[in-house]
Amino acid sequence: MFVFTPPPSKSHTNRALVLAALTDGISVIKNYAICEDTIYMIRSLKKLGVKIIQKANELIVYGKGGNFNKKNVELFCGNAGTTFRFLTALSIFNSGEVTLTGSKRMLERPIGDLIEALSQLDIKIESNNGYPPVKVFGGYINPKPVKINAKKSSQFLSALLLIMPTLGKDFSIELENELPSLPYIKMTLQVLRDFGVKINHLEFRKFFLTKNLKLNPSKIIIESDTSSATYFFGSAAVLRKRIKVNGLRKDTNQADIKFVKVLKKMGCDVKWGNDFVILTGKKLKGITIDMNDAPDSVPALAVVSLFANGKTLIKNIENLRYKESDRIQALANELSKLGARVRTGKDFIEINPIKNYNSAVIETYNDHRIAMSFAIAQLKIPEIKIKNPECVKKSFPDFWQEFNKMRVSYKL
Repeated sequence: MFVFTPPPSKSHTNRALVLAALTDGISVIKNYAICEDTIYMIRSLKKLGVKIIQKANELIVYGKGGNFNKKNVELFCGNAGTTFRFLTALSIFNSGEVTLTGSKRMLERPIGDLIEALSQLDIKIESNNGYPPVKVFGGYINPKPVKINAKKSSQFLSALLLIMPTLGKDFSIELENELPSLPYIKMTLQVLRDFGVKINHLEFRKFFLTKNLKLNPSKIIIESDTSSATYFFGSAAVLRKRIKVNGLRKDTNQADIKFVKVLKKMGCDVKWGNDFVILTGKKLKGITIDMNDAPDSVPALAVVSLFANGKTLIKNIENLRYKESDRIQALANELSKLGARVRTGKDFIEINPIKNYNSAVIETYNDHRIAMSFAIAQLKIPEIKIKNPECVKKSFPDFWQEFNKMRVSYKL
């Protein structure tokens, strides 16, 4: 049995970093994620004047209490969606102008709905027709109720929730449309509670404070990342092997814990411990599944579906089109290269597996989740070549090292 401990969660780390920066005091973040997304966040916060001491296994963050006083700051966020969206909201507290930009793909990812919501606070903020780069001009803020369309990304709502305590009880948020990735909102609310602020909500449609609450400096231990574990669970599933993954709780707010339940539905055996899960791969069957609440695990699920009996329909995933790549299209392109029959629509992908697969060179679109997902296929089709494998450093720099350990353990 292969035993795997995932790296710390970048999603959890970035939320903790933003809140630590907004406190008026010293916070400690233990077991933090070290990857491109968090490195961009740490660098940007430092540019805004936040003192951060990095140690081997912890970050010490000296919060600025929501008062940033830098002139003409430029923050480069690569292709890190959480980093870009969270910093866009945080930047309203800087007294000078902040320009946020990123990689070519980041400049193609929507930000307009978040800009519109922040503009309702009478803030001067500009984008490129709803896309980065973004300019935030320091000055007057008028805390009041805002409405937001977060259909394209739950990160828009999380960004607003993270600044709510600093804006106070006069600020509230109302959703205009369907919300994807609800578990990520639950994670945001949990991290806020860890910093001493409970935000009230009405069925996750309206969010508000009943009184002004101050963020308290905190000591946070970052959870192991369920998203990083999906590729190892998927590998055990297609190989019909047994795997134990440490550091995961069944009741976690991380969205991609759903992937374990999905694999169970496809035929795998699953046993839960207090802080681990054991999955045993079995003969897989195709399923129809709504993955709106766990979109990041869709690429791994799509690849696993290649080796199931019967078609798999993954639906309600439109927001995948606005990720590091258009993941619906990327998956359709690369799965088809292998010989699968694939059908797509605006918000779904259907995979019809076949018995004999082609070898192919897999294009990753500089998307870490595409690269890691097709590593699963490589276990069954060794001739597959994966282009730009280094793109995994965005979230999991040691992925290939850990994946090769699994190959050795399974004697592949």
